[in-house]
Amino acid sequence: MPSVEPSSLPAHRATSLSTWVQAVKRAVEGKGVDAQALMLEAGMDLSLLKDPLARYPVHQTMVFWQRAIEATGEPLLGLDVARQITPMTFHALGYAGLASQNLADLFTRLSRYFRVVSDAGELSFERVGRAGCLRVSGDARVLAEADAQAAWGPVDAFMSVILRACGALYGPDFQLLELRLQRPRPQDHQRYERVLRVVPIYGSQDNALWLDESVLMRPLAYANEELARINEEAVGRYLSQWRQGQADDLPLRMREWFGARLPQGEPRQEDAAAHLGLSTRSLQRRLAEQGTSYRDVLQQARHALALAHLRAGVYSVSEIAYLLGFAELSAFTRAFRRWTGVTPSAWRDSPDA
Repeated sequence: MPSVEPSSLPAHRATSLSTWVQAVKRAVEGKGVDAQALMLEAGMDLSLLKDPLARYPVHQTMVFWQRAIEATGEPLLGLDVARQITPMTFHALGYAGLASQNLADLFTRLSRYFRVVSDAGELSFERVGRAGCLRVSGDARVLAEADAQAAWGPVDAFMSVILRACGALYGPDFQLLELRLQRPRPQDHQRYERVLRVVPIYGSQDNALWLDESVLMRPLAYANEELARINEEAVGRYLSQWRQGQADDLPLRMREWFGARLPQGEPRQEDAAAHLGLSTRSLQRRLAEQGTSYRDVLQQARHALALAHLRAGVYSVSEIAYLLGFAELSAFTRAFRRWTGVTPSAWRDSPDA
C-alpha cells in the first residue's frame, strides 16, 4: 500500500471510527468466528462498540484485522467487510456523500473529510486533463507495523465500497477508466475481480481509481445540495470536537496504551511518558491538572479491562490476571475485590455481570 508523509500526530495516536470496527466484527462473526475474543486479544475496549462516535487506535484495529484473517482463513476478508458497511459507517460523511451533485463532488468531499473515518491515511482527488483520479494512501509509520495481509484488508474493503457506491449512485452504465492497485494479484483473483467488477492493474505504484470527465461530471439521481451541506457541517463539528478531545484527554490515550501493554507486565510511568512523547514530570503535571494520577489511570484501565474480559467469558480468571499485568492471581483477586467488593469469579457468576 502506498504511503504518505506522516501527519504531525504520533503514529500510535492514529484512530478509526468504531463503526468501521463494527463492520469488521460483523464480517468475522458471519464466518462463525468469535470476533469479541479477537478484539480482546488485540487489547480493544469492547465498550466502545456501543458508541458510534468512539474511536479505536489503529494499531489495535490492525492487530484485529490480522487475527481475523488468520482465524477465518479468508485473505480477502475486506470484501466481506465491505458488505457490512452502510452510510452510517462514515458518520454524517456517508449521507453527505450520497447527496453529492456528481462523482467529482463526492470524491472531493471524501478526500476533504476522510479523517472522520481514519487518520491513518488519506484520500486525494485530482483532475488530470479529461480524467479524475481518487488515490488511497496510508501512513508509512502505521503500515510499517502492520502484517502485509492485514494492511490490504482495509484497502480491499474501501475500494469495494467506493465502487459499489459509484455504481449505485451513477447507474448500471458506470464505468472506470482503470483501477490501479499496489497489492499483488490475490490467489482467488477471479472472486476479487467479480466483486469489484473490474480487472485491476495489480502491482501498481499507487491505489487509484481513474474516471473519465464525462462520468465524473454527470449529475447524480440523489443530488441534494442542502442535505449535503447539513451533513457536511455535522462532519465539521465532529472533527473539531475530536481534535479538541485529542489534545485534552490524556487519560484516555493512556488507557488505550495500557490495553496493549499490560500483558507484558505492569508498565512503568517512565515508559508511558515516553510513549506519549512527554517527560515523566510533564505527564505527572498534566494528569494532576485533570485531577488524576498515573496510578489512578492504571487502576481504572485494569478495572475496565477486567470487567470486559469477565463478561466475554473467553479467558479464565488466571489468564485475565496475566492479561492485566499482575504477577500473581492473588494480587489480581485483591485488586478486583477493592474495585467491586467481590472476587472475579463471584462477579462473573452474578446475574448482573
